[in-house]
Amino acid sequence: MAAFAILLLLLPVLLIAVALGGAWYEGRRSPYAFGIGRVISNTFGAIGGAPLALFGASALLNAPMQLAMPLIAGRPANADQLIAIGTSLAPFGILWILVYPFLKLFMTGIAVDTLAGQPVDPGATSRMALRRTLPALGMLILFGIALMMGMVLFLVPALILWLTWFVVVPVMAAEGRGAIECFGRSQELLRGMRWRLLVLLAIGGVLYIVATGMVQGLVLGLLGTDNSWVSAGIQAVFATLVGVLPATAAAAVYHEARTAKEGSGSHDLEAVFA
Repeated sequence: MAAFAILLLLLPVLLIAVALGGAWYEGRRSPYAFGIGRVISNTFGAIGGAPLALFGASALLNAPMQLAMPLIAGRPANADQLIAIGTSLAPFGILWILVYPFLKLFMTGIAVDTLAGQPVDPGATSRMALRRTLPALGMLILFGIALMMGMVLFLVPALILWLTWFVVVPVMAAEGRGAIECFGRSQELLRGMRWRLLVLLAIGGVLYIVATGMVQGLVLGLLGTDNSWVSAGIQAVFATLVGVLPATAAAAVYHEARTAKEGSGSHDLEAVFA
């Protein structure tokens, strides 16, 4: 039992070591530069293109779920009440399914334009996102089905697919390709970069977990469990602030991959963390 517990504690360290080793080896052999530090910088820099539009879209995408929690939490979980809650929330769920791809395309499109040095036009980006909402919805459904099938096979296939198709939304937003084409284009762009992308996502995941834990601990410490609406408001603000990062990060990875494929870069480990 003790050995199993030690193994569980060591497993994240081993996984990180494997990812770093893979990134180092890939950086040595791949002709394509992928600067993790540069991508992180561009992830935050992309917000500067249209911060009000990005945070507004993020609020629409992320805040409602947080604000709805006080309405759901603490209710008795009998069958009739669960059915009533589900029925009342169903229209919002359907609306969210349609709004989600639109807002993802909108935020990603703004970030891609910012990183490309293009003028940012939220109106034009909104029209682009509206035209491509249904193809994006179909693409994301296919993506989700593939990930679920991969998770059934012990997570590794799902992780590979996630790394391979990480920039499908930026591809659709920037290049206007069809849903199926976006998968192939993402695979093409990220070939020779996936180990370094894995390290980047691991860093982002750790930072997100730490930040989320700090915010939740602060909320519980200051407000306890009696101020559910105030707590929900704080969580909604936090979700809005961090909610722009998946879109801007995907845009930054897309920008890095396209730039690398057009030129050449250093192959050593220092370039990986440039």
